[in-house]
Amino acid sequence: MSGIMLKKITILLLLATMWLLHGVFVSGCDFVQLEMPEAKFEVLQSAFETTAGVSETNETIIDDLVIPLAQFKPAFVIPTLEAPGFLSESNDRAFIDYSNKHDGYITVGFRDDTDKYLKVVITAPCGKEYIYVLKPGIDKFLPLTEGNGLYSVGVFERQTSTLFEQVVFASFDVILTDEFAPFLRPSLYIDYCKDSPVTEMATELFMENESFFDVVEAIYGFVVDNISYDFDLAESVEFGYTPDLALVLERRSGICFDLAALTVAMLRSQGVPAKMVFGDCNAPGLGYTYHAWVSVYSEEDGMVGDYISFTGGTWNLLDPTLVAILGLSNSIDIKSDLSLYQSMFYY
Repeated sequence: MSGIMLKKITILLLLATMWLLHGVFVSGCDFVQLEMPEAKFEVLQSAFETTAGVSETNETIIDDLVIPLAQFKPAFVIPTLEAPGFLSESNDRAFIDYSNKHDGYITVGFRDDTDKYLKVVITAPCGKEYIYVLKPGIDKFLPLTEGNGLYSVGVFERQTSTLFEQVVFASFDVILTDEFAPFLRPSLYIDYCKDSPVTEMATELFMENESFFDVVEAIYGFVVDNISYDFDLAESVEFGYTPDLALVLERRSGICFDLAALTVAMLRSQGVPAKMVFGDCNAPGLGYTYHAWVSVYSEEDGMVGDYISFTGGTWNLLDPTLVAILGLSNSIDIKSDLSLYQSMFYY
């Protein structure tokens, strides 16, 4: 028997083994048996029998045997956000649940009824303050994005135009289980779940691409090719605006906040560490502005498309808004000069 024949028999044995292994998976503590599709089993059986008993002139009989390797591509499991309450500060008006502080997020809620303006202030270990708008009866999952250290959180109710009253306060140390923990989960601004349109679209793109860089390119390309910049919304947006990512997908338009949040959500839903960054940008053609962009962590050096180079072991900048407005060719030089971007807040 020829070397080609032996290689084909080896491939068939490997594929058959993969089907058998693929046919059993663990669900909780139970093993569930999945049957191999009858048609594929017959093809494999026929191919084994024919290969074992015919001459090399008939080897092409197995050329049509195709089992897509994408079936064995691992799927990232989106972490579930919870508020178990075993570490918290609360009263009859509001609560701060920091039970999941080591996973990079907290839960804050206002139980009482009020028509006054409410805000949450998270003071990071570096002294930086993150401010969020809070609504009565709507719990918020808020990220801890400035690494390990001492955080303090306060819920405040406005009494006058300049005076706020503290309703509840908490202070706690954070040692993250993983430095990427806050950047692989949903949160207030990066809102998605396993069944959301955002995740469904990202999963489709993920399954069509093999490498990390291909996946990043596909998701980034989808956003810049399909989501246009909404200049009218940019002129009227108010403080406290929160992206509705399903609506952004439906309308196919948004401001820089929307484009960045959508890109980050799609990347995170597939297990790619990503940050939404807010800061100052002084880009030619756009002027000096407060801006939102994307930062993606890469373990290796590589290219996203033909123009964007990633450095391994660092966070790499992507700016979907610039590409959506200026086009790829006009934005490359801007992004290569990182001095034009001054990071301030991470989400």
